[in-house]
Amino acid sequence: MMTVDTLTLQVMNTEFYLAIAKSNKTNWKEKAEKWLRYVAQEWSRFGTNNELWQLNNLEIGQTLQLSDDLYDCLVQANDYYLRTNGLFSPYLKLQLEQHGYNQSFPFTTIEKEAMYNQPIVAGNPFQFLSNQQVMKIAQQEIDLGGFAKGYAIEKLAQWLEAEIAPEYGLIDGGGDMKMWSSGEKIWTIGVADPYDVDKEISAIKMASGAIATSNRIYRSWTQGENSKHHLLNGQTGNVAITDVIQATVVTSSLCDAEVGAKLCFLVDDTKQQQWLEAICDRSARFIVKENQAGYWAMTGEKIC
Repeated sequence: MMTVDTLTLQVMNTEFYLAIAKSNKTNWKEKAEKWLRYVAQEWSRFGTNNELWQLNNLEIGQTLQLSDDLYDCLVQANDYYLRTNGLFSPYLKLQLEQHGYNQSFPFTTIEKEAMYNQPIVAGNPFQFLSNQQVMKIAQQEIDLGGFAKGYAIEKLAQWLEAEIAPEYGLIDGGGDMKMWSSGEKIWTIGVADPYDVDKEISAIKMASGAIATSNRIYRSWTQGENSKHHLLNGQTGNVAITDVIQATVVTSSLCDAEVGAKLCFLVDDTKQQQWLEAICDRSARFIVKENQAGYWAMTGEKIC
């Protein structure tokens, strides 16, 4: 039986767990940790003088040359923004801050601030040029949020599978997962209760694929007399009004799953099906609504 090599670390306010088939390449842990800490430091909207901060602080008409990885991540996020007609948006930093999400979690209460004009949701606020250059063309700012984590996990998984452990492996970043297997390894993945992360309410078996979960309870707060959460409608900049408590999407790509999970809070069941079919050929989703038992729904013939 093949032995397992593991790594656990705390980064991005998340516990990461990596498990791969034992390899004679012993430096993989150092490289994996370096990559995840780089993303946490340089791509966070809460950082100052990092790469994302420099991009957000451009004047309209100015350009900035980015690192290859951040440029690629932003291009992919912008592609989902276009494909979802702006429902999913990486351009909501100003709107999140106005709703009170201007610091890292945990926090529960924000004093109601003086009223000011809501930032306008502008279409295509950044233009992607050649040579990893980006031009700011509207007064919007970027918050990659969970998409950055999904991208980082996906890229790390691709490297581990190709260079270190092609037999099997799994990366779990706070419930957002990417796993692979050459065929013998089958993973059993539990779906956590939205109110109790130590309790499982469903499970799925798979050899390879990705899972992303969004939950509007964990990142929620009170601003004045208003209850808020971190899931905004990209077309309006407003907090999503929905009876969905938690959405888990299973498919082959973690970036697809990240976007798909957020869409489950923004559209009704019928449109969820349409959007997921547009984003990924095959997927499954587990939806938990207020005062209801969770249920599975699928697109395509099989999950992965």
